[in-house]
Amino acid sequence: MNQISQKLTVHEPAPMVMASGRVVDLANLQAADIHWPDLVENLVKIPRFNGATQNVTYTVAQHCCLMHDRAAPQYKKFALLYDFAAAFFGEPSVPFLWLAANHTDSRLAFIEAMREAKGDLTDVINEAAGLKDEDDDQAMFDRLEYVKTIDTKLTASEVRDVMNSALNGPHWSFLPEPFPMPVKAWGQDKARRELETRLFLIGIHVRG
Repeated sequence: MNQISQKLTVHEPAPMVMASGRVVDLANLQAADIHWPDLVENLVKIPRFNGATQNVTYTVAQHCCLMHDRAAPQYKKFALLYDFAAAFFGEPSVPFLWLAANHTDSRLAFIEAMREAKGDLTDVINEAAGLKDEDDDQAMFDRLEYVKTIDTKLTASEVRDVMNSALNGPHWSFLPEPFPMPVKAWGQDKARRELETRLFLIGIHVRG
């Protein structure tokens, strides 16, 4: 068993202090631990692409909002919350993840552990929002693939519109065609208002 697997099976506490002062244990996170104002606070301050956007502030909060807006009605709730787990771990860049993975016994195991950890956190967030997986495995797979496609197409749109980087360059060759609608950065204040509004639309009251 490699080092990563050993850490995953121990389940040692992983306490994290949130903006409200609450302390949550990421290793044993429960739906009751989800305090939406804390997640919003983090998401409006976390930049996409490590802040490498051209003279604009483009946040994960805005990305979540645009995920909601570009998704079909039946998938909007899941799309909105798709990247909410970033509130607990930020948005480490893919190059950094591969750099860190090179320091482990198995790069693929490291990357898979990151995916599983995000998935675990997302499951708890969805539960707190009252979202349930479909009973039919194919329907669940179709939804996951659909939302993932929205995410990659939106990422392509963001690269095109808020980064000083050629979308057709080798660094972004894995991305699909972007959405035709341009992305304009909102900044933190508008991103907060818009995110709170969309959470309200899916039944989550952040204020009051």
